[in-house]
Amino acid sequence: MLKKITHTLFSKGSTAFINFAILLITSKVLGGEIRGEITLFVLNIAIIQIVNEIYTGYTLVHFIPKYSFKKLYKFGFLWVALCTLVLSIFFYLFNVKMGGNWVHLFLLSFIIILHSFHLVFILGKEKIKLYNWLSASQPLILLLSLLIFIFVLQQKSFTSYIISMYISFVPPAIISSIYIFKEYRNPIKQEVFIVKQIFTNGFYNQFAALTHMLSNRYNYYLLSTNLLVGVYSSATSLIESVWLISGSVTPIILTHVANSKQNEENKHITFVLAKLCFLLSIVCVLVLYFIPDVFFVILLGDDFAETKHIMLLLSPGILCVSFSSIIVHYYSGIGQQKTIALANLCGFITTISLGYAFILNYGVDGACYVSSISYFITSMILLIVFMRKHHFTIKDLFEIRKNIYLIKNNTI
Repeated sequence: MLKKITHTLFSKGSTAFINFAILLITSKVLGGEIRGEITLFVLNIAIIQIVNEIYTGYTLVHFIPKYSFKKLYKFGFLWVALCTLVLSIFFYLFNVKMGGNWVHLFLLSFIIILHSFHLVFILGKEKIKLYNWLSASQPLILLLSLLIFIFVLQQKSFTSYIISMYISFVPPAIISSIYIFKEYRNPIKQEVFIVKQIFTNGFYNQFAALTHMLSNRYNYYLLSTNLLVGVYSSATSLIESVWLISGSVTPIILTHVANSKQNEENKHITFVLAKLCFLLSIVCVLVLYFIPDVFFVILLGDDFAETKHIMLLLSPGILCVSFSSIIVHYYSGIGQQKTIALANLCGFITTISLGYAFILNYGVDGACYVSSISYFITSMILLIVFMRKHHFTIKDLFEIRKNIYLIKNNTI
């Protein structure tokens, strides 16, 4: 198990390192104002993508071997086009932090979501090398494009980031489209296509993803200036790097639980790994505490002097998610997305209920308080449900020695 976790951590860490470099460039060189504009633009795309993935998300992998490739793809393509257009118009009509970029929002959303849809098919056909290569190439191309625009062409603007996004997504999208075109021409007869099953399976999954994301990201819309959004989002991205620990464990838990019938063992492994991730995440936050404030100014620029302060205020909620994300993937593995969706909905309702008042009175600090409260409520609901269902006690929650022995001697 430890070997698998280490390998996954390295894989995710490589992509995280590239994304970290992008964060540094957009923060230090472009400044807090442009960083905030980029954050809001990318958030709008992310919301459109999550709604699209009710059909086109990774829950579709289950249906790819069963249903007609042509029918699955044809309906998916129409869904992507229509859903992206409708949601882009919605953002435009309600002026949701658009900044006059409606056309770019629609075009980039369409390219990104279509490419992601193609990746789902590639994964469903078990073309793992192609999937990994296409997934990893995009952030690398984005980083290289930004470096050229900023340091070679001296174009330090929001537009430079937009053009870099086109450059980074279009080539992988073309390659994935070529693969899809070849598969589309392959006349294989399969089961009757039933779209209701796909939407039912995807709805709870994406609803949970959307409410989880907005439990913190909704605060971006409430902050008064792009500069505040830039500072807050940068601090959020940095502290969320702690989730690399739990993120390296969750795929293993998901696949093991989904393929194993040993329910008694599964619940113990889940509980143990959740506690382990929580403890390791605490170590990361303690390291952060001893880093001087000036380090983040040197790293990100003068606009980001409050970064460490914001990260520490966000850390209680981040630690809660480090624990609960393992339980989330346990429920995903046994097909109980409704439990996850309900817990995340409660967290999001907390953010909506408290966000405006807290930010009005406490500014960025208020956004941190709301985020941590929201994540705490979500995590507590998942923990209580999990412990009651599997008859764990408070004493089990604080047991450590036996847990370490279980991890060492498990062979998954």
